Amino acid sequence: MGTSVFTQNARVLEHIEQIKLISQSKRFSDIQDAEGFQYVDLVMEGGGVLGLALVGYTYALEQAGIRFRSTAGTSAGAINALFLQVVGAPNEAKSTHMVKVVADMPMAEFQDGNPAGKLAVSGMLEGSVVMPVIFSVFGGVLSDLGLNPGLRFHQWVTDSMKQYGIRNWAQLKAQMNIPIDGLAKCDEEGFAETPVSEESWSPQLKVVAAEVSTTTKLTLPEPDGELLYLDIDEANPADFVRASMSVPVFFEPYRIKGLPRSKFIKEEWEKRGHSGTVPDEAVFIDGGVISNFPIAAFHTQASIPRMPTFGIKLGVEKGEPTKIDSLVKLFGGTVSLMRSDADDEFIRANPDYKQVVKEIPTGHHHWLNFSLEDDAKVDLFARGVEAAKEFLQTFDWENYKQTRAALLKA
Repeated sequence: MGTSVFTQNARVLEHIEQIKLISQSKRFSDIQDAEGFQYVDLVMEGGGVLGLALVGYTYALEQAGIRFRSTAGTSAGAINALFLQVVGAPNEAKSTHMVKVVADMPMAEFQDGNPAGKLAVSGMLEGSVVMPVIFSVFGGVLSDLGLNPGLRFHQWVTDSMKQYGIRNWAQLKAQMNIPIDGLAKCDEEGFAETPVSEESWSPQLKVVAAEVSTTTKLTLPEPDGELLYLDIDEANPADFVRASMSVPVFFEPYRIKGLPRSKFIKEEWEKRGHSGTVPDEAVFIDGGVISNFPIAAFHTQASIPRMPTFGIKLGVEKGEPTKIDSLVKLFGGTVSLMRSDADDEFIRANPDYKQVVKEIPTGHHHWLNFSLEDDAKVDLFARGVEAAKEFLQTFDWENYKQTRAALLKA
């Protein structure tokens, strides 16, 4: 698929035209560069193949003149958070490159395990699993702890990054910190008041993963990469997203061996809640089981932010309860509970975040359908664009700052 199939789609073009009208002279942040681009931090929810909608959403934000400083996410959100940093400098429009990455993504190949495993997933998507298929893959699940090793996904991420000259965290970090001309804190009219210093800028990438041998939530590459690598700067960023997207049973857990061991490292593990022996290897499952939407990643409570943290969720807010009348629905409800409850609790405790978080309705598309047809991919992208348009219409930066100011006084 070419990028034009997404960007020149009639639905997309109609929404983009409206977005450009909405964004004229509208403030979304106090931080702006010499070209007039406004900067935000961005957090994206996990959701398997539904992550295609995230690309549509960020494409729309960039069409509104918005650029991204720091990015964070889990699972599919982590993949998008990574590539938004990989494909260009901070002030560059990146989503067109992101569309190309998506268009070239060999999703079907990511199911790189026993062919019978594909039948099992297909049965689950249809609402039932045929018993002979279960028996045919059961031994593989027990021995390998997952239907797919995930090697093809890791290699695809690695190869895709190399196309943009990124092979390790040091190179990516250097690109994220490329100076931006005229970066300044601006007034309500967009006129520069105070230059933004290099020290206060500090772009970040935060990928959430769940380490099961110590039952610890880790954020990669920093601050927790030092627990896993002798030199985090030499680490392959593909490791971070492979660790974050290890959907239990569907993918084998991702393992990092040869962990550093020292008194300092043991103390750092203890700070994260693990007081036992430093493990010989880290074993990761999908970060979504503990934080599928890490909206608190860039939260600052003690001051009014210079720029907002925009959050993108996949699906809709909780409404009518699901009727649990099958094993598949029970499993799905259990996973959804694990993937969202902690993050939902943060939003309930910080209601101001309702103003910066938008849900993308993803329709009938299933998050584990790695055999999506081209039309379905375009539909998800267009849904993301439309949701972004709706968000940009209602977001009020000055009102949000007033809300935060009121919370500080409370």
